[in-house]
Amino acid sequence: MTSYEAELLHNLSFGKIKLQEFYEKFPVDIRNTTAYVNNEILNAVESSDPEKLDEAIYLLMVTNNESAYIDTLNNLLLNPNHRSHQMITKTIQDIGSDSSIPFIRKVLESNFDYLEYTCSESGAIAKWFSWALYSIGTKEAIDLMKEFADSPDEGISDEMKYRLNKLNQ
Repeated sequence: MTSYEAELLHNLSFGKIKLQEFYEKFPVDIRNTTAYVNNEILNAVESSDPEKLDEAIYLLMVTNNESAYIDTLNNLLLNPNHRSHQMITKTIQDIGSDSSIPFIRKVLESNFDYLEYTCSESGAIAKWFSWALYSIGTKEAIDLMKEFADSPDEGISDEMKYRLNKLNQ
């Protein structure tokens, strides 16, 4: 990302410009060109720079075409080098793709070690993923909730049981 592009993104994030103005001034039509955004994410991942990666993730989010990036979002869910996991999980929840289920499984199996930056208890973090699984709603998603309802981690277990009970109402 050039310094001009980064400045536009920064101005957007701080409300100095509106989204439409950002789209008009940004040199790439990010709403219709996934290659540019994916390349920015890849470069940021390779740099292992959390700020650069968060910036690239924000760029993805302002495309207003997040479903085109479901594979990228799924992989970012497992990447420890950013601070956007909750936003990514919410986006995955909104998209509702069953391709996310194996990635959510890996997160639930991780003990949330790389999510310690949130300063949240496991139940609060598990809520993100129970909502995503609930929204996906397939048999595989529900089966994963059932599996983790028996987790030795009480926070995960309680949250999965709670969400499963919501399915039965």
